[in-house]
Amino acid sequence: MNKTSKPVEMSDGDSFWIGAGGDIWARTMDVSERNFATMSQALMAAAAPQPGERVLDVGCGGGVTSRVLAQQVLPGGDVVGMDISPTLLESAQQHHGEVDNLSFKLADVGAEALPAEHFNLIYSRFGVMFFNQPPAAFANLRQSLKPGGRMVFMCWRGIKDNPWIYQTTAAAVAQLPEEHRPLAPADPFAPGPFAMADPDHTRALITAGGFSDVTIEPLDDVMRMTDEQTAMTYLLDLGPVGKALQQVSAEQANSAREAMREVLRGYATPGELNVPSATWIVTARR
Repeated sequence: MNKTSKPVEMSDGDSFWIGAGGDIWARTMDVSERNFATMSQALMAAAAPQPGERVLDVGCGGGVTSRVLAQQVLPGGDVVGMDISPTLLESAQQHHGEVDNLSFKLADVGAEALPAEHFNLIYSRFGVMFFNQPPAAFANLRQSLKPGGRMVFMCWRGIKDNPWIYQTTAAAVAQLPEEHRPLAPADPFAPGPFAMADPDHTRALITAGGFSDVTIEPLDDVMRMTDEQTAMTYLLDLGPVGKALQQVSAEQANSAREAMREVLRGYATPGELNVPSATWIVTARR
């Protein structure tokens, strides 16, 4: 595992992240980091990386979390940030590649041949929900942990528990003709942001991968969305509404945008816009 590790071939199911999805996330990376600020602090505290530990950051994106982890494991520790998006990994390498105890690898952890009994900690912030075959991916991660090693990750709770996306989307959709309304996934457990919202299902996936001592704790926090316009741009870039608005009249699109703005205004206070968020912090051990 070094800074010049070669990528493995990706699966078709990951095409979103390899293509447009990775590009969008790279473009909105700074906004995401601000939105996730206090959630990230809570996850890092739960992970409690220690000096000398070896860490795998799954779905590392632009490498911000990987860099924090690398600082925490000094002296003597090292971190590998792994993601399937070439665009995001390029950004990670550009911004954080100079850190001596940090390397990045373009790979799918569900298929990558990870070294056995190598890591002390597997860490992921909003990465594991996109596994195509979760039990196999978790089994692969488990075998890469040293005995007694731990996995700590964050995933979203139910969409209805997250007003930042649910209320804004529902308000916009109500303004659109039925034929242009985004549809909910037919399979609620299909890879996607809310694939691990059900704690019983998530626990079953992790234990099927061979982990034990699974704990799933709720975290109620906020998305720190700064201001109305920044929030709107973010939601239209990343949420399901943006594409739908490209298929309707200008009048309908404007009505949908105004409905979203009205929801956001309900969470505005002087100088900031913080909309409630709901996540799980999940821990498990080998």
